[in-house]
Amino acid sequence: MNVTRIVHRWRLRPIVAKKIVRLCHSGKKQELFLIGVPFSGGQPRKGVEEGPVRLRKQGLVCKIEKLGYKITDFGEMTVPHIENHNISRERVKNSVECGTVAKKLAQEIAKATQEGKLSLTIGGDHSIAVGSVFGHASVTRNLGLLWVDAHMDINSPATTKTGNIHGMPLSMLIKGIPEFPSLPGYEWCSPCLSPKDIAYIGLRDVEPQERDICKHLGIAAYTIDDVDKDGIGVIIEKALEKINPNGNRPIHVSYDIDSLDPKETPSTGTPVRGGLTLDEGIYIAQIVAQSGCLSGIDVVEFNPAIGTEEEVLKTAQNTMKLIQILLGLESHLKEAPLPPVDDNEASSGL
Repeated sequence: MNVTRIVHRWRLRPIVAKKIVRLCHSGKKQELFLIGVPFSGGQPRKGVEEGPVRLRKQGLVCKIEKLGYKITDFGEMTVPHIENHNISRERVKNSVECGTVAKKLAQEIAKATQEGKLSLTIGGDHSIAVGSVFGHASVTRNLGLLWVDAHMDINSPATTKTGNIHGMPLSMLIKGIPEFPSLPGYEWCSPCLSPKDIAYIGLRDVEPQERDICKHLGIAAYTIDDVDKDGIGVIIEKALEKINPNGNRPIHVSYDIDSLDPKETPSTGTPVRGGLTLDEGIYIAQIVAQSGCLSGIDVVEFNPAIGTEEEVLKTAQNTMKLIQILLGLESHLKEAPLPPVDDNEASSGL
């Protein structure tokens, strides 16, 4: 992998994802259900709970309204306050609190989905996706899930090294995960997605046990190496062909901003160098939006307590850009960006 992925210039290629650009519904804007989940209990760093309010202060709601959506704004969900991590007998931190938040979110997302609304959940840490995805899947048949992240988030209590639930949400949602015990707080939750329903993009910090689970289940997993090799246009086409082969399945996108390189989104709790460029992240959002099949969105792990004010502002702006593109804002990209290349490497003909 090109660890730094230094951006000196862009190579472009024609958009290859033509087959997937088929509308599941009319081009008419849906009503949007917006909910903030100011919760940090799935990981140890304080501040991620401030993400939803900070994005609102930066004008998120106004930007969405300008796209033509009628917004049902839930506001910020009430969540438990956590002073000290509570460790369960399964070595998992804050499972009761995380499970309580996820259950409430699942109920709200299920209700909004039943009413025909597109849901947008703003975190908060990635543990909340147990609720948003479960709620969505509980009322939506044949749901496909696109997980854009530097991490697999498929650890279980048996494999986790940290006990942090933001590294476990998919293990609670996917059928066939071995040896997953019932966690306090998650008695209501049961696996709701088949491995074939899921695709990852942007992976680069994967634990061996997670890789083994993913391989065993046959989940489509595209790393940053794959993006470097084939280009983001090819990768998003492969991912959507995997989870939406006929172009008619509702899609839930769970977008962890640490999927982007820390230069693009520095204010996040588990940054990993060598990530997606902003244009690559935008292109993913653009192609999903063009498919017409988007039915639910999570955007998580923005932490305004990390970094300088300039870095926080940059992260907020880039996060909102991803949200706007997912919701249909026309981007500047007319072609799929290929991986950035170093000028010295390019001049050598390699």
